[in-house]
Formats: sequence, structure tokens, C-alpha cells
Amino acid sequence: MHDCVSDEKTKTSLIEKFVEEITRGKNEHAGRFYEIFSARGFSLEFDDTTGKVRLSDNSHSEDGEFLEVLQNIGYKQIYKTAHQDAITPDSNKDVGKERHAYFDHIDTHLFDINNPRYITELFMNKIPVDIYRLNWERDRYGRFDQFKTCEQLPKIRVSDLEPFIARLAKAVSFIGISTWSSCEGHWGDPAYIKCNGKYHRLWFQALFNTFVKKKLDFVCDWEWLGWDDRCFIRHPRGDLLELYLEIQKVASLLYRNMALLRNIKKQVCLLLTDNHKSTHQKKLLNIFEEYLHYFTKEIL
Repeated sequence: MHDCVSDEKTKTSLIEKFVEEITRGKNEHAGRFYEIFSARGFSLEFDDTTGKVRLSDNSHSEDGEFLEVLQNIGYKQIYKTAHQDAITPDSNKDVGKERHAYFDHIDTHLFDINNPRYITELFMNKIPVDIYRLNWERDRYGRFDQFKTCEQLPKIRVSDLEPFIARLAKAVSFIGISTWSSCEGHWGDPAYIKCNGKYHRLWFQALFNTFVKKKLDFVCDWEWLGWDDRCFIRHPRGDLLELYLEIQKVASLLYRNMALLRNIKKQVCLLLTDNHKSTHQKKLLNIFEEYLHYFTKEIL
């Protein structure tokens, strides 16, 4: 029989160690807040001089509302917004939504980040998952013409993402890679990011091979499955702490180089022709890697 109480204790211990690692050396409240909530998936900006923290303009308009609700340790009973898989009309324009105050300044002292029980709740949020995340509105984002035009992708809400994969899902989207779904991993299963079609998946894979792997040391296995367009992430010994810390490192690297990587994708897409649309996946991966080697050689 499965011991749910034991699982919860294990997860609590994991969260405590995870937060201890990501906040190491951060003694000020604002600095700790920034690290914790960035890890939770919020796109934040932190001014070291003033100590002020705010939501980045890259954030979904509803991230401010969700962040405000997270002041309460019992937020799961308060925040009842439906899980959003589909892309709503004008989702990038946030029509009719007022700018939340947290886009200008967040009073970090309203968040009880020194309370272990609060931190545990923050990272144990259960995301409602549909039987299958079928999303026809998002389907066109996997097509070659959309990939090539580099149009802005719909913003993703933090509340729709599982805690330990949220930051990576957001970062991948910010650099122009459209995703279908993500999972932080459960009961020994690997975490994953599922891309919207082969072009976005191959670009992610090429970017990982030519840029990310040159910048970071890895302990986890990152595997791309062509038939499913997923990137699976697993630790060879099943160490979840190391898995989640490595996911954070990759997400942080993508965030720091967001403008550069978006610009490189635009430059590469200008070189693509209709002939690339039907190119064999292995060959297209090599083409993407060659372009990336050229555009990133000065920064590696």
C-alpha cells in the first residue's frame, strides 16, 4: 500500500533543502524573496540598490493576482481560477485587464518566507491536469510558418504550471520556443517539457547542445523524443533535489540570455526557406546547430 504520509514528509524535506540551496548567501528578506519566487516560476526584477522587487513586463497579466493570493498559506482554498490550457483570443494583449500593482513594486514583507510550513505549501501546489491537454488553438504554433515568423508567443500563467518546472517552462517560452505542456515529474517519472511540434523541439535541442551545454556542467540526462516532441529530464540516480536544482540552473541561464537568444532565433529564421519545411529532422537539427555555432561563437 502506498504511504501518502511518508511521501508528504519526503517532499517537505526536499522542499526545505531546495530552498536552502537556492537562497544560500541571501540574508536580506528581499533577496530571499526574489530567489524563492523566481524558482517558483515568477518572472521578477530585483534592484540591488533599492532592494525593490517587481514583476517583469514579460509576465502574464494574471501573475500579479496569483502572487498576491500566495501571501496566504491557505491559497489553495482561495484561488479557484480554472486551469488554462487553451489560448484565449487576444491573450497577448490582456484586453480589459488593469495592470497589477506588483508590476511596479512588491511588498516582499507580506510573504512569510521564513516560515517552513508556508514555503512547503508554496512548492506543493497541485495543478489540475486535464485527461489530455488537447489544445487546438495552440496547434498553429507548431507549424513551420509560425516558427519562421518568430511572432510573440502567448504568455503562460504561473498558476498553470507545476512548481519545480515552472521557471524552465517560462524561460523556454520567453526565448521563442512554444510549448504544449510540462511536468515536474511524479513517482519516479522524469520531468519534461513538451514542445509544439518538431521545429520548436529541434530548436530547443540545438540550443541546448550548442549553447547551454557549453555554459553549464550537468548531472542529469536531457533526452529529446522526436515522436513526442518532448524533452525528458531525469537524474540517473533518481535524486530529485539535484534534478530540480539543475532545472533551475538551465532556466536561469536562459533568462539571463533571453534578449540575445530571441534575437539569434530571429536571425536564423530569416535564413530559413520553404525547403527547410520538409527537411529530415536529423538534418534540420544539424542545420540549426551550425547556425547557432556561428551566431554564438563570440560569447562562448
